[in-house]
Amino acid sequence: MIREQRHARILSILRKQGVVSMEELRRCMPDVAAVTLRRDLAQLDELGAIRRRHGGAVLPDESLVRSKGPLPGAEASPLASDLASLNAVILPPISGRGSEALRRDIIRRGIPFIAESAPQPGGVYLGPDNFAAGVELGRLAAREVEGKPFSMLVISVAELPNTRERVAGFETGLAEAGVKPAAIHRVNGQGSYRIGLRVAHDAFVADETINLVFAVNDHAAIAGIEAAQRLDRQVAVYSMGGESAGFMARLAESGPLKAVGALFPEVVGRLGIDMAVLGILGQSLSDTVTPHAIITPRTLGDYFEDGPDGWRLKEDVLDRLSSVRLGFNAKLLRSRRIGFLPHYPAHDWYRSMASAMQARCQDYGATLVVSPPHHGISAEIARLRREIAQSATLLVRAGMVVALNEGQASLFLAEELRSLAASKPERLQGVTVVTNSFDVLNALEEIPTVKVILTGGEYQKADRCLVGPSLGAIFERVRPHLAFIAVDGATPGFGLSSLDERRALAAQRLIDAAEVSIVLADSVALGSDANHRIAGAAQIRSVLTDDGALPEDRQRFRSVGVDVLIAGEVLPEPAVDTVGNYRNQP
Repeated sequence: MIREQRHARILSILRKQGVVSMEELRRCMPDVAAVTLRRDLAQLDELGAIRRRHGGAVLPDESLVRSKGPLPGAEASPLASDLASLNAVILPPISGRGSEALRRDIIRRGIPFIAESAPQPGGVYLGPDNFAAGVELGRLAAREVEGKPFSMLVISVAELPNTRERVAGFETGLAEAGVKPAAIHRVNGQGSYRIGLRVAHDAFVADETINLVFAVNDHAAIAGIEAAQRLDRQVAVYSMGGESAGFMARLAESGPLKAVGALFPEVVGRLGIDMAVLGILGQSLSDTVTPHAIITPRTLGDYFEDGPDGWRLKEDVLDRLSSVRLGFNAKLLRSRRIGFLPHYPAHDWYRSMASAMQARCQDYGATLVVSPPHHGISAEIARLRREIAQSATLLVRAGMVVALNEGQASLFLAEELRSLAASKPERLQGVTVVTNSFDVLNALEEIPTVKVILTGGEYQKADRCLVGPSLGAIFERVRPHLAFIAVDGATPGFGLSSLDERRALAAQRLIDAAEVSIVLADSVALGSDANHRIAGAAQIRSVLTDDGALPEDRQRFRSVGVDVLIAGEVLPEPAVDTVGNYRNQP
């Protein structure tokens, strides 16, 4: 089973179950080694498709994923290749090095980029003032607990800047009122109801005096309420979000939920489409702060109503809070596509947003495209690796012996060599490629000007490559001029690294055998470490990366004597002699 098939299978299992353990994955995929499954989980986590947990993985909102289907009326499919089909993008906050690659791609294409709920480099901000809303909610809580002793539990999502601002605001509101809790316990719900429930339960067990909970969103609040109820604790819960009218209805129950800092996702969705439309029509965009309100049981009826289909935001409130109407001919937008890339597509916040966005798009005649961001991240990383491979091809000269390990960048390099052989066969006359990758072999097998030598070794089915100690036997008789090494991580400290131990050892043998080694590392891999060390930085001549690599990452390599080459720029001649006389240069 190739990597793409494994990834699709893992995601299919998670969409059905919401959570999966390594044991379950091994039962469902008995032909795939455990080390390969762990590497697949790491790759999917980096792309933002899943969240790794000890012993398995989860989707952020497993219960919602099981119960809710796709958004009616919206086009909900992966971005087929990249962002080329979109005329504007609305991007919620996402973390990880891959997210930077996605943002750079949006900026590179010059399409309107709206950063929802948290500022992002290159984007125009759309969303509430999270800190100010938190301060107001904190002041209310301070008035209600004034003079009473209390200990506080904070349930947050630590990795997201907007939720950190909510926590900081709430605590500031308490402090401004001169109220100080006896103790503060902070837990990270990680965007998952199930995890939030577990960590809240642990906090309640550890401190029986906890009687106030601040939650950064609806799921965190529900987790705190249910954890307290299971332990028969009396708590007052203050929550940010108001992501669904169903959650807001809890204010009418005279239960632990005392107030909600409502951020109105329906309003954010409407205004997001309005901003996207303005950008598509060529108008300049400016940051837009959306409204919020502190809603209590007493003021619930001012904003929400209970009807035949359950609670919902009042239409006049929605119109009042998002009253902007754009004047233009809707025909101008009939072929335009606005992308919405939520990291947590099952979250009530994003479903409420998307429903409002879809209705607004229908008003304007535009199409809403809903796609998880990891599709765009994966496509952009592939594009960067293709650029790196194109530049690497320019370093190959006639008569060279070139070593390639397995990996997407190596496959792309092989495909670029195939294209070069078709257009300029004299450039590759007498070239020999030594590889442990069957994908590289297949890409080059029909090229008459290139001889391909497959190393020995044990076949690792998951990666379609050869590994093991016998892999190095070929290098007793063949010495490559150049080794191009595709890696999962590269730092001056740890060196080159791979997600798989046996692939790491195979790459090390190629480096040891070659006169000159050049690392193929996209900007996501550069500056990060994978699990298994391939070789130290001193063993390589150059790193070939893309122009998105951070300056500090590039400088760290240069400071230890490693050249940093940028794809698309003029590259130096390789310091090798292709007639058999090797030049050992420092």
